[in-house]
Amino acid sequence: MKEKKIIWLSPTGVGVLDRCPRCFWLHYKKGIRQPEGIVSRLANRFDAIIKRYFDLYRPLGELPPMVLGKMEGKLENPFQEKYFYQHDEKYGCYGKLDDCLAAGKVYTPIDFKTSSSDPREKKEIYESYQHQMNSYAWLLEENKKKTSGLAHLIYFYPEHSDELHRGCEMVIHVETLKTNPKSAKERFLKAIKVLESKIPRHSAGCPFCSWYEKVSSELNNK
Repeated sequence: MKEKKIIWLSPTGVGVLDRCPRCFWLHYKKGIRQPEGIVSRLANRFDAIIKRYFDLYRPLGELPPMVLGKMEGKLENPFQEKYFYQHDEKYGCYGKLDDCLAAGKVYTPIDFKTSSSDPREKKEIYESYQHQMNSYAWLLEENKKKTSGLAHLIYFYPEHSDELHRGCEMVIHVETLKTNPKSAKERFLKAIKVLESKIPRHSAGCPFCSWYEKVSSELNNK
């Protein structure tokens, strides 16, 4: 008998459930993903540069100067990027951290964010960011790593300058938020429940479902 593959959910994947249960179901049950569209890869380039920079300070047991005094602890060394939690023979969850602080045997997840608006201006944290950090804290806990109850979002924002020929100055802003691992597990279990049910009805607010329904209606009327 052919062994069934485990369906590995990610924080980003579960986030699709918030926007459209039908698209989420199609993604994981049928491998039909929402069209990606035009996406800038600049953030990925920034992530690679920032991670390499942080790695320079990891073996020194020091925080990089750009975040010194804005966070407590040391960069985890060695750093574990990927975490997995296998719920049962059918489902599991995985996540990839950008970085992690260690204070003794207590851990705090970190995520890098490039921003198009000034992050120093006080505003609410995106709900998706909160869910993401809740998930990272939960995965750490499931892997026997006690968490601090906090997470850090490190924002990188290019500052305006009349002397760009001298280089582009970056604003580095650290936002600290509380994490709720229990909430992340509840979302994961809710996602499994959806996947174990019949395909959900199309979502009126989903542009992909709306497009499909309109096209289907037009073709059926011909």
